[in-house]
Amino acid sequence: MVRAIGNNSDSSVEGEHGFTPTGATKMLPLVRRIVADLVELERSIAAQREQLQGVDSLAGTSTQHSYQEELRDIRASLAQDESRLQLCMEELTALGVKPHHPIDGGVDFPATINRRPVYLCWNLGEDSVHHIHELDQASTKRKQLDPTAFK
Repeated sequence: MVRAIGNNSDSSVEGEHGFTPTGATKMLPLVRRIVADLVELERSIAAQREQLQGVDSLAGTSTQHSYQEELRDIRASLAQDESRLQLCMEELTALGVKPHHPIDGGVDFPATINRRPVYLCWNLGEDSVHHIHELDQASTKRKQLDPTAFK
């Protein structure tokens, strides 16, 4: 794991009061790769579940020998993808980052502004961390970060 990042003495990364926009942005190369994997795995898992439901809905197919091998392969692939997805989630958590649920390509970085805990919010495709939302708000309610909030 990459937990050493969280123990860095650079106060811009993660400290007693969480992340700063600069520190969170520094982590984006790694976070971006993990989140991209999460999104792809989530899509793959959904497609495999849909495929299984389709085969299972056909009367008698799950007991036919010709389908059993295919079902076994799909279930094995699904289990492998679910395991990889869990590892990605654990890796983000170890970094101090909170993935959005359901998985939408976004993550939150815990932070504190004026002694108030908040989330710095980032979505896949963005170059830097420049949005914020309250702890009790959905990430869809995020707002542009005031650049002077962390100075």
